[in-house]
Amino acid sequence: MRKKRGCSWLGLTISIFILIVNSSGQQKVIEAIWAPIVVSLDGNKDEWTEPPLVTDNKLAIDYAFRHDGRNLYILFIFNDPKFLSTINETGMTIYFSPANKKSKDFGIRFTRKNVTGEELIALMEKQATTLPEEQKAKLRENPKARYLFYEAMVVGKKGEIYPPHNQPGVAPPSFRVGRSGKSIIYEFRVPMVPSTDYVAGIGFQPGQALRIGFEWGGMTPEMRKAMMARMAEQGTTARATETSLERTLSGEEDEGGLTAGGGGGPRLGSTPKKYSFWVDVKIAQGQE
Repeated sequence: MRKKRGCSWLGLTISIFILIVNSSGQQKVIEAIWAPIVVSLDGNKDEWTEPPLVTDNKLAIDYAFRHDGRNLYILFIFNDPKFLSTINETGMTIYFSPANKKSKDFGIRFTRKNVTGEELIALMEKQATTLPEEQKAKLRENPKARYLFYEAMVVGKKGEIYPPHNQPGVAPPSFRVGRSGKSIIYEFRVPMVPSTDYVAGIGFQPGQALRIGFEWGGMTPEMRKAMMARMAEQGTTARATETSLERTLSGEEDEGGLTAGGGGGPRLGSTPKKYSFWVDVKIAQGQE
């Protein structure tokens, strides 16, 4: 009889332990509050008095979400520059996935570039944006002048990248970057319309839940090519299979780790860190 009672207590203890583990493993759901005032995309956090910022201590970031019924706005702040990795080269890719999934079937990649006037004209025309001839002439006046170009591209299911088209009545995805002390501030805007209506629409509406993934850092194809060229110039004789070489150059994806590769280009024999950070979000109902 005593033996059975001991087994019962053991079973109860195991059940409680499993319950604690399961409940602690559930990810917190962050609310994207209803805020009808349009956010000014300027890389400034002063407008974000509500909702309270959520902090991730592992990556030293703060973030928040809000919406106005048409667009979802995201504030993402890096409080420690070492976690920026190579974001200036790779940009930030944001994935919008059904709740409880980490799907990369649809995302938007946000990058900024320093370009010449001629390059800026070509990029604008690529996005089907018509510039007046007098504006083109002004951009071409000083060939050495540089301009900051913010670009948002759709990332498809197979990793293909393509620009969103212009559509009347829909604000295209956009972002801006600012600085406050040592903190780097990113503000994003994405349209909430269904992708069947607009190619860059995330398709989630008030009252719905989703999972949002942020990905940045690592190496671009250009950085890999440059590293391989440096290896060749320095007479590297290491013999490696194509698979192992690719693993060396690509770096490992980090789910909120504490190690960063630092900014700038990678050193020979080392690779910058790639980060992936996912958040569960509930879009609050708008006021009637």
